[in-house]
Amino acid sequence: MKTKSIKTFLAASLVSCGLTAAFTSCSDFFETDPNNIINEKDYIDKEDEIYKGMLGILNKVQEAGDHAIWLTDTRANILETTENAPDDLKRIYNYESTDGNPYADPTCYYAIIIACNDYINKMGQFHHERKGAISEEAESHIIPMLSCTLRIKAWAYLMLGRIYGQAYWFDDPLIEKKELDDTSVFTKCDMKTLAEKAIQLLTTGIDVDGMHIAPDLDMYWYEWLDPENKEMSPYITWQYMTPPAMIMKMEFMSWLCNYLSEDAARPYWTEIRNTILDYIYSIHSYPFGGEETNYPSFPLPGFVLYGSDNGRNIDDWRYAASQVYQLNVELSAGIRQQWYSYVDLFATEGVGLKTQAISGIMYNYEQHQRNRIVQYLCPEYPSDDAFYLRPSTYGKELYNDYDIRSIEQQIVMSNLGGQDCVSKYYYKRYHTNVQGAVTGYQYGTWGYIGDGSTLFKIEPTIPTFRGHDFHFLLAEAETHLGHFEVARCILNNGLGNRFPDHVLPDDTEYWYPKYASWIGGGGFDLSNPNYAARGSANTGIAGAARGTMHDLPLPEETNLTEEQLKEMYDWAIADEYLKEYLAEGKAYSYLCKMADRWSNGGRGNRAAACDSVIARIAPKYPAGTQSKVSRSINTDGYFIKWDLKD
Repeated sequence: MKTKSIKTFLAASLVSCGLTAAFTSCSDFFETDPNNIINEKDYIDKEDEIYKGMLGILNKVQEAGDHAIWLTDTRANILETTENAPDDLKRIYNYESTDGNPYADPTCYYAIIIACNDYINKMGQFHHERKGAISEEAESHIIPMLSCTLRIKAWAYLMLGRIYGQAYWFDDPLIEKKELDDTSVFTKCDMKTLAEKAIQLLTTGIDVDGMHIAPDLDMYWYEWLDPENKEMSPYITWQYMTPPAMIMKMEFMSWLCNYLSEDAARPYWTEIRNTILDYIYSIHSYPFGGEETNYPSFPLPGFVLYGSDNGRNIDDWRYAASQVYQLNVELSAGIRQQWYSYVDLFATEGVGLKTQAISGIMYNYEQHQRNRIVQYLCPEYPSDDAFYLRPSTYGKELYNDYDIRSIEQQIVMSNLGGQDCVSKYYYKRYHTNVQGAVTGYQYGTWGYIGDGSTLFKIEPTIPTFRGHDFHFLLAEAETHLGHFEVARCILNNGLGNRFPDHVLPDDTEYWYPKYASWIGGGGFDLSNPNYAARGSANTGIAGAARGTMHDLPLPEETNLTEEQLKEMYDWAIADEYLKEYLAEGKAYSYLCKMADRWSNGGRGNRAAACDSVIARIAPKYPAGTQSKVSRSINTDGYFIKWDLKD
């Protein structure tokens, strides 16, 4: 199959992503009919088209939503293809050439970038031409929508970097054909350059027609769509479609550290650690009597002050406060039903109080919005030949029997119709409540319960970021700061188990004081920042899942050098990441991240890094295929290959 040229794609993509059809209800917004796309010359003209254009971008995000799952989770260590899988998907799985394979085509991400650039350009023109004639309401929404746009653009570049290890960066709206070798428009970036550009964008924002667009503002859609029903508006969830600037910036920083020496990377690791811990502490402390923490520098969606809606929907605060519990699931004293959000993530596509998603790509079957998750992962989907991916024997054995992600626990994986499958997106577990109600399982989602006849209507949200991202980034940062006990606690059984007396060691460098909010059971003694009388009993990444602990030595327990310990810890973190992010389009890219880290910046070499990837991937394959997998990774590397030129 001929490799698709990105030049051809760009030339064919010079139309706006905006939706033109006049609308009579909100149901028209996410319509995916391509006939509704208009051309460059008549967009934007009316005020309502500034909203339609933004929703057109989200349309593109929806179309790209499940792309990484089929392309990368197939190459990770848990999923395998079924007999029904298309030949192209089997080729991806078997580490055959990806160049030209439709599952490997990056077009969906470049479509998002083009749409974002075009929208920014058209919004600038609209604002300039209509200056003084724009309604107060629309004027107040322009800057937040542009802020969301630049974050969506950054997310598309994050996905390109994670999957392909490179991308073409461009800010041009491409209203006319541009040659890909025009360096005044396109910059071919390796992951280091890509991370630097994205960090800059997520730090400084952009300027459009005299307006400064900060990178951390949210569009509160319900204010415009449902002004009479703010307290109960279903449109509150729309803001969750845009990933937060802070967590994306920290993720890009962790990639940037791959290409720097340990000394040069240390300030970045420190910033990652401090920023995330300060943010988590701000959520933990304020609801229980701490300082007011409506920090503009920590802009996760919808954070407002407790006790008042601050002119916003009170559910905004509930969303932020729920992260306290998302990050700190208490299992040792029994499951707390009202906050058992880790399980709820795998039982529902809902985004909000009962889930662990920080941001996610949502769909609505009734509005013709679809992804392929249930179709590909469910053996009882209405179509007999739709079941394409299942957990491998090797993958299932990576979890102990008590791990809530294991096949035995039926929360993430189940046996349906006699076949083992990944069920976390569509098969809801009803666990026993405090009154002793019977635990049960049923098709459906939070707020919608389906059955076998309506299974095809379930359209799960695909998480883009969730609470565990904080934990994994902190474990990486503490590892590379040389704080091995902290990293081990986060990865394994948590700080609550490590400090049952709720007191941190008096070491402000090693144990950052704001970890205090992780080790208690309901609040703080604010006169002593190292003491938490209440708080939340953090159980760690593996501990929250009842997973297997990682046997990691501390420096005083081994003869290994600090660099050897860092490498050991990094790959252990990767092993847990692979188990945690099953079928979310992120797991395999973490192996690429660690392999790049341990073959750059004076750390290790490429051959050894490839061997570390192979050691985690090859065992799921039959003996005859393992050598092919090894050759592919050693020869072509671990990133997906796609030639962007003819």
